[in-house]
Amino acid sequence: MIEFINQTLINAWSMCGERVRRRWIEGDIIPPGIAARIGTGVHSGADVNYSAKIKTGEDEPLDVVLDAARDGYVKSVSDNGVFFPPEEKPSAQKQLEDGIDTVVELTRLYREECAPQVLPILVEEEIFLNDPDLDIPFRGTLDVLADDRALRDIKTSARKWPQSKADTSVQPTLYNELVKEKTGSYPERIVYDIFTKTKKPAYQVMETTRQPGDFETLKLRVKLMMQSITAGIFPPAEPGHWCCSPKWCGYYYSCPHIPAHKKILPKRSE
Repeated sequence: MIEFINQTLINAWSMCGERVRRRWIEGDIIPPGIAARIGTGVHSGADVNYSAKIKTGEDEPLDVVLDAARDGYVKSVSDNGVFFPPEEKPSAQKQLEDGIDTVVELTRLYREECAPQVLPILVEEEIFLNDPDLDIPFRGTLDVLADDRALRDIKTSARKWPQSKADTSVQPTLYNELVKEKTGSYPERIVYDIFTKTKKPAYQVMETTRQPGDFETLKLRVKLMMQSITAGIFPPAEPGHWCCSPKWCGYYYSCPHIPAHKKILPKRSE
């Protein structure tokens, strides 16, 4: 049952309507991959730090932030699970253990290079936005709005982002409007703080901009999405799309749009 519209739903629909049907309509929830859990860990550390900084004006000690990140990662994995494609299941335990090291490395980078630059005024703020043309509201949770009116969002990534990724993302388009709904005015800047899981972890700052017209265009897309969902029309992913593979989709082996001969599970090596 869809109770609100967020970026996760919009992005999922743009890739595969069948995934939306399984996850949001049927309630068949498959956890994301380990990359998402690593992101959760880093966010947990930043959340503890920024929440304290609102009150004190100072960043938390490094060990406090690292502990919060580590605990957030472990809890997310324990409570919600991790999706591993069949061929990666033999290495799942090692990946989970390595994930802790990655969370610590990226969180350290956040605390040392990113956090000192940011003085937050809103942290992990959940905001709803009602639109007269839609029956259910938009919803989003801001990472942080800083005192310089910069809307900042933390991302973890396997590699550096190209500018086009920030400029075409749904999230800034939606969150730009959510900030206005909450505070009465748009943010002055939209900033991604990106921490890359490269051999030598790196911190990348990327800015992007949005205009009110961008949200109007997004709403047109959302209206079509909701009309299709209401009508029971769930188009599958485009054949050959990267998301339509057993590596990236937990519904692959039970999907009605995948031929039976492609659903043969790989043999596990002894």
